[in-house]
Amino acid sequence: MTSPFSTSDRAESLMDWFQLHSRKVAWAGVGVVALAAGGWFYNRSQELKAERAERAYFEAQRSVVAGNLPLAESDFRKMVTRYEGTPSAMQGRLMLAQILYDQGKFQQGVDELKKAEDEISKSERYGSSVHLVLGSGLEQLKKYREAAEQYQKAADQARFDPDRERFESLTARAWLTAGDTAKAKEIWTRLGADSKGTVAGEARVRLGELTAAAQPAT
Repeated sequence: MTSPFSTSDRAESLMDWFQLHSRKVAWAGVGVVALAAGGWFYNRSQELKAERAERAYFEAQRSVVAGNLPLAESDFRKMVTRYEGTPSAMQGRLMLAQILYDQGKFQQGVDELKKAEDEISKSERYGSSVHLVLGSGLEQLKKYREAAEQYQKAADQARFDPDRERFESLTARAWLTAGDTAKAKEIWTRLGADSKGTVAGEARVRLGELTAAAQPAT
C-alpha cells in the first residue's frame, strides 16, 4: 500500500517546519556551539593553570635548595594558595609541611596537611605520602596513637608491597611507643612471617625483643 504523501510532500513539510521554527533551530545551534566552546576554554584554562602551577613549584624549590627555609615557606604558601586544586599544589602542600617540620613547626605542618587531608588523601599519587608525612609530624608531637593510625592509612594506600611493609613497620613502632604492645606484636608477627618481605628481618628482631621483655626476671 502506497503512502498518501509523496516524497516531495514530505520534503516540503520538513522545509515548512524549519521555516516556521528557524529562530528556535538557530538559537539551539548557537547554544550547542557555545557549550562546546565553553568546555574547550575551561579545559584549556585548567591546563594552563596546571602548567603555571608546575613552574611555580620548581621556582619555590630554589629557596629550599638555597637553604633559605623561611623564604621557602613563604614561596610555597603563595604557590599553594594561588594554584589550589592542581597536582602541583598538592605536592607543594606536602613540601610546605616538610619545610615547617624542618623548622621545628610540627603543629603548623600537621595543620597544613589537615586542611586538605580529605582531598589529597584520595589521590592515588599523593594519598600514601600525605598520611606518611602526617604520621611523622604527629610522632614529633608525641601523639603516637594518631601517628600509628596515619601510618596504617599510608600502608593501606601504598601502591607497592615494599612500601606497604615499611609503613606497617612504622605503624608497629608507633603502637609500641603508644603502649599498645599487642597491636605492635600483631603487625610484626605478620611481617616476620613473610620470609621474602622487605622488613621481615627487622620484624623478627622486634618480636624477639618483645618476647625477652615479657620474660619474668630471674
